Amino acid sequence: MFTLVFPAGNGNNNWGALNFNNRGSNGNLWSSSENSSTNAWNRNLNSSNSSVNRNNNNKTNGFSVRCLKN
Repeated sequence: MFTLVFPAGNGNNNWGALNFNNRGSNGNLWSSSENSSTNAWNRNLNSSNSSVNRNNNNKTNGFSVRCLKN
């Protein structure tokens, strides 16, 4: 099974200003798992290597979501 992830980059909330970074080189997807009331887990795919990373980030970051049908 393959998952297609477009390197849409990410957005982060910098003191009220939404900045977009890493377009074309990174794909960040939120998971459905929270780490706390303010943070959740995400997966990061980087075009420069073949690894998939699991990170804990603030929910105010603008990452992509992957919709799944139950």
